[in-house]
Amino acid sequence: MLTYYSRMLDGLQKVLKVLEIILLAAITLIMVYQCIMRYCFSHAQPWCEELSLYLMIYSVFLGIPIAVRHDNHLQVDFLLSFFSQRVRHLISAISAVVAIVFMVVFCIYGVSLIEHATGASTTLPLRMRDIYYSFPIGAVLVILFAVEVAAKNFLLFLGKGAAPAGEEEA
Repeated sequence: MLTYYSRMLDGLQKVLKVLEIILLAAITLIMVYQCIMRYCFSHAQPWCEELSLYLMIYSVFLGIPIAVRHDNHLQVDFLLSFFSQRVRHLISAISAVVAIVFMVVFCIYGVSLIEHATGASTTLPLRMRDIYYSFPIGAVLVILFAVEVAAKNFLLFLGKGAAPAGEEEA
């Protein structure tokens, strides 16, 4: 069951990576355009910074799940080095469960924010709720990936799973 779930997440991760590439390329092109217009033609475009900011928000919320899945997010892991590999798996599983709970609350907050959002973008024909959709989308994606991380680490803690390549017992 976990194998099929992981395969489904592999496909989702590929889609997220393509979206990340598109978003970051768009941000780069927009900011290059803004620099050229501002410094070469002395005619800055007011929508460039705002659109770049909104694209960056989506980029962050679509990139966090990938970092969660591969354990590449910022963390203080100094204390983990004092524990055995088995205990590290338990701690990672518990952290994933805590992240899931936090993301459920964050998703509920994001949906509430969308329902109450009445503002509009200053320079673009966007409503702020269009930007706030990134909150629950990112939260749901983190939940999906954190469920896999929690399940794999619980199985490794119980000794019922294979350790990822390159991971040895401390």
